[in-house]
Amino acid sequence: MIPYQSLMLPLLRLAEDGREHRISDVIEPLGKQLGLSQVELDEMQPSGRQPLFNNRVHWAKTYLAQAKLLEITRRAYFRITDRGRAVLARNQKGSM
Repeated sequence: MIPYQSLMLPLLRLAEDGREHRISDVIEPLGKQLGLSQVELDEMQPSGRQPLFNNRVHWAKTYLAQAKLLEITRRAYFRITDRGRAVLARNQKGSM
């Protein structure tokens, strides 16, 4: 399974449009963008409480928010920050 660290940049790029996004609305498109099969998207955590990929996306969002690259606008919603845009601009030049 994909570690949450490798989801951080794709999630940030998804938020690049500046709109407010609901985390549950970005999980499936992000998985498809990464080429994951439905079986991989449906794989559950050992606890059986949540799909593993969903968990990884939520952790990526959490750490991006802690780094001030995303802002949590309300429960389950987020938006890119100016700092996040600056990181993407630097990344397009080859470094993060």
